[in-house]
Order: sequence, then C-alpha cells, then structure tokens
Amino acid sequence: MKKYRKGWYILVLIMTLSLAFQSMAFGSEADTKEGPEITGILEKIITLYGNYEEQADPAVTDLLAQLTELDPVKGELWNNIMEYWDFANTELEVYTGQLPEGLPEDDSMCIVVLGFELNPDGTMQDELIGRLETALACAAQYPNAYIVCTGGGTAKDNPDVTEAGLMGEWLLSHGLQEDRLIIEDASHTTAENAEFTYEILLDAYPQVDSVAIVTSSYHVPWGALLFEAAFMQAAAEKQMPPLHVISNCAYPTTNEKYKESEITRWETGGMLQFIGDTDLAMQYYQNAYPKPALE
Repeated sequence: MKKYRKGWYILVLIMTLSLAFQSMAFGSEADTKEGPEITGILEKIITLYGNYEEQADPAVTDLLAQLTELDPVKGELWNNIMEYWDFANTELEVYTGQLPEGLPEDDSMCIVVLGFELNPDGTMQDELIGRLETALACAAQYPNAYIVCTGGGTAKDNPDVTEAGLMGEWLLSHGLQEDRLIIEDASHTTAENAEFTYEILLDAYPQVDSVAIVTSSYHVPWGALLFEAAFMQAAAEKQMPPLHVISNCAYPTTNEKYKESEITRWETGGMLQFIGDTDLAMQYYQNAYPKPALE
C-alpha cells in the first residue's frame, strides 16, 4: 500500500470530496450490494493487517480490489483508510509539549482531548491530568480553537461521573473559557470517541473542518487512525463535508496496559467497531481473538 507523505491531508480532502460525489452517483446500487460479503471482506482486511501489518499487504491489496469490484465507493474509501493506517503507524510525526506552528488560527480547528479510565471512586488518574495539562498548553497556543473533552463513565464505583465531565471541570478551573468547551461524555472506546465527536461537530459546529488530537504519546497513532477513519467513513456515508486530523500533541508517558507491541491490537478492535463487528472487536480488546491465517 502507498504511504502518505507531506501534504497527505490535502490529498485525503480531495479523495473524500470525490467519495461524496460518487456516493450520490452510485447510491442505490451500492446500497443493494451492502451485506455479508462486503462485511466479510472488510473483516479480513482489518484482521490481516492488524495481525501482520506490512506482511499482509499483498493479501490486503487483493481484498481491496475485490471490495472495489463489489462497491466502487466503499472500495475507494477503504483504500484511503488503509493507506492512513500505514501512515499512522510508520510516518506520523508525534509532537510533545505543544502543537506545531502554522495550524489554523480561527475556530475552524478543534483540539480533541481523549479521555482515560477513571479510578474506581471517580477521580482522575495522573495520566489523564497529564493529558489535560498538555491540552491547556495547546489551548493557549491556539486561543480561537474549540476544545472537545471526550469520554464516558468508567468509574467502577461511581456511575455519576464521566471522564469528559471531570475533564471539562478541570479545564474550566484552570482558566479555559466556557464558550470554548465541548463535552462528549457517552463514549467508552476510542472508536466511539471519534464517532460521537464527529456527530457533535457536524451538528453544532459546522465551521470546524480539522482537529488536533491530544492524548498520551503511545496513544497518538491509535487515536489519529480511529478519528481519521471515522471522519472519512462518516463523511462518505452522510455525503457531508469531511473533517481531518491535521496534527497532534502528546503527553509523554508509557503505560504497561498499552505496550507498543499491543497498540495494533487495540487499533484493530476499533476498526472492527466501525464495520459493526462488535463481538470480534471485543475479542481484540480483551486479547482473546482468533488469529487469522496469512495466506
């Protein structure tokens, strides 16, 4: 598969707009072809690449060709998504401390802070506070950008609090203006973070066309992948203007639960959620999945 280079987001913008027009043209024909065959092909594409990465390229390329023959619009979409998966894990530059210069200075950009599992009593772990400190620095850099806090209820013994709710309270108490804050507090996975954030931005903030991800350093490629994939898929399906992940800023840390060697497994679970294969996605999240054979 091709790799994205400098200026990839311009290329993806053109491709996604092309997908929107094709969706109108192919509409009813593509809809009639949606079904188990396409879902099965997508499952193979995701699980083969998720387990074997570049070793699976020949098989993935063949499966993408089969998908394109069945549904040209979905085929082009998933070619783009798989190219971005390559890019996220091999070439994506991860920034720490602050966002790079040269990003949009107006409110067309949104900084998205990804949540992290709460302590059982409903307090925030140090890693989540580190992400918030990083986000606050980014918010100061780009004072016109909106700030999305994303994450639902994950406190075992306190169902009344959510990650995003506590994150928002922390940011406001540390000086963030209330009119910049957006709360997405229904999600429980990174895939849901992306899908639900897209819906909020599409419905209430139509001027936003790009996001910068703020999360832990090990989580940046994973988060960028799932947000970009969700944005591309939703834009194509809804025939709406695309959003794109244009940058990131990392809170530098490691985490034993999410070792680098395991990141692709979590990415695979998220990608499976996007195609509605929830049962298999949960098996990947729980590290109890059947490894596919590489033919």
